[in-house]
Formats: sequence, C-alpha cells, structure tokens
Amino acid sequence: MQYRPGRESDFAHLSTFVWQAIFPDFDLPELSDEQRAENDRTVAEAADQVLLALTDPRSEVISAWDEHRRALAGYIVVTRSGKNAARVDHLVVRRADRGKGVAEALFEAAVKRIGSERDILVALRPYNERARAFFSRLGFADTGEAAGDVFPAYPLWMREGAANAADVDDFPTEADEPYFEPVYETLPDYNLATEELSADPVFDPEQSYLDEAQLSELEAFIARAKARKQAAAGAEEEKKSPPPTSEAPPPPPNRHPEVEFEIDLGGEEEPEAGGGGLSFEFAFEDQSTEPAPRRPEPTERETGYDDPLELKDIPPDPSPAVTPGQLRGEFEDRLGERLAAYFGADALPDYLKAYAQADNFHRIRDVALQGLAAFLNGQADRRRANRRRRDVVADLIEYFVVETAEALHGAVIDQRVLRYQGVDWRRVDLFKMVMDYLGFGGGADGVYTDFVTMPPRILKNATAGYLQATRDERVLFICDQSLFGNGKVGYAMTDAAIYWKSVLQPASAATYTTLGKLERQGDHLLVDGQYLNAGEPFNLRLALLLDKLRRLELGD
Repeated sequence: MQYRPGRESDFAHLSTFVWQAIFPDFDLPELSDEQRAENDRTVAEAADQVLLALTDPRSEVISAWDEHRRALAGYIVVTRSGKNAARVDHLVVRRADRGKGVAEALFEAAVKRIGSERDILVALRPYNERARAFFSRLGFADTGEAAGDVFPAYPLWMREGAANAADVDDFPTEADEPYFEPVYETLPDYNLATEELSADPVFDPEQSYLDEAQLSELEAFIARAKARKQAAAGAEEEKKSPPPTSEAPPPPPNRHPEVEFEIDLGGEEEPEAGGGGLSFEFAFEDQSTEPAPRRPEPTERETGYDDPLELKDIPPDPSPAVTPGQLRGEFEDRLGERLAAYFGADALPDYLKAYAQADNFHRIRDVALQGLAAFLNGQADRRRANRRRRDVVADLIEYFVVETAEALHGAVIDQRVLRYQGVDWRRVDLFKMVMDYLGFGGGADGVYTDFVTMPPRILKNATAGYLQATRDERVLFICDQSLFGNGKVGYAMTDAAIYWKSVLQPASAATYTTLGKLERQGDHLLVDGQYLNAGEPFNLRLALLLDKLRRLELGD
C-alpha cells in the first residue's frame, strides 16, 4: 500500500467509492429521513469536496493507493483551523481493506503533514460505532459539544496536540548553567534604552502564554544571565592575557553521575606489562607482508552436521490462502465500478439497494466464490488462476445486470446472453454471440451482415471512412447510421476490434483485448475516452458486449 498526497486522478468515480464504503453500514432502519438525506449528500458531494480540498492550501489530502490492484483503497482530508487546530473532514476506507491498518496509516500520514502539535477535531455520526471505536483508540474523546445541522447533532470529538498533552519544562536550571557558558558570553546588554525611556514594561505578561511559575523561572534565568555577563565583563582583561599554566583543564561536570566513566586527558604513565592490561596486542609495528594464516575448513566430524542447506533446497513461502470473504469484497468493489460505468453515479444507489435485497443472487454469488476460492488455493499456475478469478467476477456482474436488475433498466438485454457465461472462446460462434448481445438476430434497419447483397456504396464508404480492418480480420457486421444511407457514419465489428465514425467526430477504433476504460455517459459511450453513440438501447448492450469481448482468449 502506498500512502501519498492525493492526486485528482485518484478520485475518479469517487461517489461510487464512498457509497460502497458506507453502504450498508449507514443504511440502518432507525435512521430518520433527515439523516438519510445527509448520507445521500455525503455521497453526492464527496468528489466536489475532495477536488476543492486539493486546491486549498489549508487542507491535506492523503491517498492510500493499492499498487497491486491499481485502485484507491482509502483517503483522508484534514483541514487546518487557525494556528493550533485542525479538523478531519473525510476518512473513507474501502470495505475490503478494513482491519488492515489503512485508516490509522492515513491518519498518521495526515498528522505528519499538519503537525502533531495541533488539536484535531472530528464530528462523528452518533450511529457510527465503528468510527467512534477507531478514533477512541487514537486518543480522541467526546468534548460534549455538537457539530452539524442535522438532528440528532454529531458529537464533536477531539485529540489534544502534542504541545498541550503534557506540561513540558524546558527551562534551564542551575545544574545546566556550566553548559551555557558559550551562550552567556554572547548575550547582549540587557540595559536597553527603551527600559529607561518608557514607563511601561517592554515585556507584557498579559500577552504571554506562560503561567506564573514559568514566568518566574524565565526571570530568574535572565537575572543569572545578566550576572554572568557582568562578571565576564569585569574579568575581560584577565582573559586577554591568561597566565601560563601546565595544568590540564578540569573536565566538564558529569550531568549523569549514575554513569561512571573516565576521560583520558593525556600525560598519564603507560600501564605496566602484566598489570591488568589488554589480553591481546596489535602488531602494527611489525608490518609483516605475509598474509594471515587461513583457518582450515571444519570437517563433518568437527561440525557435527552434513553439508549446509543450500538456498535452492528451501521451499518458497506459500502464498496466503484466498478466502471467499476476500473474493466477495473484490467482487463488490468491481460491481459498484461497473454499475456506475453502465448506469451512472445517480442511478447507482438504486442498483446497490437491489443488490442488497437480492437473496437469491447472494446464494449464487456465495457458491461461485466458494468454488473460486477452492480453485485458487489449489492452482499453482498463476496465469490460469488470475484468468479464472477475472472471469468468475465478470460473469457474476453480468448475471446481476441481466437477470437480477432487469426491472431497473427495462430488460433491454436479452437473457439469452447468459448462455455464453464460462464460454470456451475456441468453440464459441462469435458471430451468433454478437448478434444475441446486440439484438440483431431478427435483422435491424441499417445493419448489414451479408456482404454479397450489401449495397456497394455502403461497403465502399465504410472502408474508406472508418473500417480499417486488416486482411486477417473477419467482419461481422456494418451498422449504417448516416442520415442518407451512404455508409459514411456508423460502426462495424470484426472478430478482433470495433471501428466507428460518429457525426462531427474523427474515425476511431479499439481492439477488444487491449481495450481500457469503458463507460456510458448520458446518450453515448466513451471507449478509451473516444465518443461512440450506437443509439438506445444499443449503448448498454454494446457496453456489456465489449466488456465480454475484452476477455477474448484464443489460447489455452
């Protein structure tokens, strides 16, 4: 896990991330309508608040970035308040990473940025027991005050800064004065003219944060410093011409008398031979050029064991076992991401609510993930394990969208597509699968699959304008979207890629197995950031199909 200052690129689909992190913990039956509305606002405004904090010099945004999964695992936003305080605005951790120290590491990283001397405040929801326990472990306590505009109000918790946690006495004492000799020598004259010209004291105790005892110690220290300064001025001439002496200077006083030590000032006599000296000597004077004799290698009898174990004989540490719970967290993260990509962040709460209430789907999910965990824990081939992991999660998401959530999107996807789950790509009829996903099986206006009967101008204009397929590719269909039926605008799919040209847009293409970001925005798709509008209801169908084809594998 990498903990670093947040970047804008870390927070794509942040509303989805926050909703998954707090749901269903914040979806409690006893919550009031006002509290539910506040939770919805938290999700809706999360992205705007984080982006605003990234540009605010008072705020620190720290990301926990999962380098293995290349995804956000959590983040914290802390804002300075005046010189001595700060507040925690957000601390959100992905559910799959709870209990792994991510939240505490984020908090400590933020404290280092703002300074541990500050008092830190946080407003906690009264029903968020997990957060209350977490901040209590970090030294926070309920102040008895309230924050927020909802009812019941949020209790305000605080942790005192390091400067206020304990009274620290750093004033020098008389025992320290020998160590301040060089300081006393350079002290300025404290008989300043301002003290004679003004009736008011230069130092106003009322403007100080020091208490009476500390002020008294400070005044005593200044008085001792003045006395030292005057004594040093009277003996200045004697210091300029000190009498010669052969005596060694006295050693500095020992501040720790409990530790016995001696200082060698030179001039002592050498210890007599055999008088308790060292039991060895250094042969620096001989300067022998002969190499030191090599110690003979011990025999097996001397060592008492056989040849030492070689590194190649040590088995590698076994990989940690994968649990169904871990796979469930991974699946739910990916589910939320794809639902937001298919239907948008505004519709995401409805789909997640349907997921939470889908008991039958939960049983299907649990059986699939238990079987996957058993496969992964017994599979030595990492490539096959990763492929199986990806396919099971993707097939579960597809099943949820097509079957469980069909009422939400109007059943625009035919359930026949589920027959292609767990497909063997070497045996599948790719043309029939594409027709089933897009609903072109019964024929559709402007869709051409028979290149013998296709009007010549359609094929000519499509190949000249956007269909730049290689000679090895098999063209599955051409969909003409031009206003006058000339084939200059539309999209086409082959057995390797999709090609398209939209109105007022450049020609584009994407290979299935290298396809990156795919999402549906309003009335069109974004394929690796490129605009593609297949029309409704084909945009959703095409998005689901491309997600399927990006897993296209023809090898073993």
